[in-house]
Parts: sequence; structure tokens; C-alpha cells
Amino acid sequence: MNINKILVPSDLQDVSYTALEHAAAIATKHGAEIVLLHVAQDASRADEAQVVLNNWMDAIRQTFKGTVSMLIESGNFVDDIAPIAKRENCQLVVMPTHGIKGIQHVTGSRALKVITEGQIPFLVVQQRGIREHGYKKMVVPITYRNQVLEEVNLFIELAKFFESEVFLVAKREEDAYDEKVLKEVVSKFEASGLSFTLIHDKDGGNFAKHVVNYAVSMEADLICAVNFAYENLYTLFPRTEEEDLIYNEAQIPVLLVTPEITNDSIYYIPIWH
Repeated sequence: MNINKILVPSDLQDVSYTALEHAAAIATKHGAEIVLLHVAQDASRADEAQVVLNNWMDAIRQTFKGTVSMLIESGNFVDDIAPIAKRENCQLVVMPTHGIKGIQHVTGSRALKVITEGQIPFLVVQQRGIREHGYKKMVVPITYRNQVLEEVNLFIELAKFFESEVFLVAKREEDAYDEKVLKEVVSKFEASGLSFTLIHDKDGGNFAKHVVNYAVSMEADLICAVNFAYENLYTLFPRTEEEDLIYNEAQIPVLLVTPEITNDSIYYIPIWH
């Protein structure tokens, strides 16, 4: 996977600088360019944003020797991030999050709404900085959905890009189709030459929380999963499983990929409940 340009949206808070540090570590290793973005609903704050982002660029250049540029635009954060990423030809968005608050518990988090609008990978980070060794341990939850099969090759590319050891955490199998999907996923990883371990979740219940617990026990650096939030993000569903991942208390960064094909009616099996 080639990542030549990384977009880092910023709300001018400290967690946004943490996201910039994650992006700088990735960009340093792989020669990518960074675009630091602020989208303001109030155009009068553009001068303030420019001062803050200039200071951050000066700070990150103490350790990051590649190209970093600034982009300040007027608009709506939720609606505009994905189109800007596409327009700027970015292959990865490193996005900060402050957690889920207030009315977002009912309407869905802003972070997930941004991610669901785009089909490029979003790396969501909290306050925890990137470890010195990068993303050496990657946890990939495997549910038995058609889109998971479609995205397996991307997971493999990401693991190669980050030089990760992969831990596949497979949801409890219920039928022959589940077994078929898991067998195909494992076959693809075997053919990739990557170092990976298959872990079977036998407990049932909240699969997302089990995945986080496994990731914590393994001291994982990254969780990488398919984003299915589009199925219930704009309903009164109280909390999505993707939120259980990206707002994990251990603050493990989570990379979510929204599938291009979202119609899964043939193979649909409810996930992570």
C-alpha cells in the first residue's frame, strides 16, 4: 500500500497535535507528505487557526524532516473532511477524537460520521502518543460479513505497510458460512507471508469489547477493522460497536475502513452483539 499524503484534521486542541505526531511517525518511515487541516464554521477564527497550526508545524519540524503544509477552510467539519481528503489525494486520514459526549450518545459520534463519509482508511487516535516502535502489533477483528472478505487484502497491505505482526480475533462461528469466511481469511494471510496468529472468541456477547480486551492483553499498538457504522449511525441506536473500539479506555489507536459496497443483504448477519 502506498501512502504518499496524510491528512490530519485539527480542532486546535492538544489531541490534534497527538494525531500530528502519529502522522509524522508514519510519514517519516514511508516518505509521505502531511497536510494539517482546520475546517472552521466561523471564518473569523481563521487567524487564530493559522497561528496555532504554524506553531504546531514549527514544533513537529524539530523531528519530522518531510513536507508538512497547512490548509484552513470554512465549512462543516463533519461534512467536509472526506471530500477534502479526496480532493487533496490523501491515502490516509489521521483523526483525533475527544471521546463521545452528551447528545452524541444518541445521535452517533462526530468521528464516526466523518469516517463513514469516506472510503479511505481513517486512523483514529486519542491522547495516547505513538509508541517508539510504531504499530508492530495489529489486532484485526474478523466477523462474517461479505465486506470483511472484500477488505482482507487491504488489511494485509496495511500490515505490510506498518510492518506489523497480526492477531486475527475471530468471532464465534455459528454456521458453515462463518467457517467458510474464516477459512478464506486465514488462507489469504497464509499466502501473504505475514506473521499472524488466529484467536477464536468463544464467549459470545459484546465482540467489540472482547476485541479490545484481547488487544490490551497483547499490548497491541493498533486495531484495524471494517466500519459498519453506516447501518445504524443515523438512527436512535444508543451506541455502535465501532464506538466501543475507537473510544477504548486503553486509548489504542483504531484504523477503520468503510467498504465501498455497503449492500450486504444476501449475507447479512448482525455483528458484535
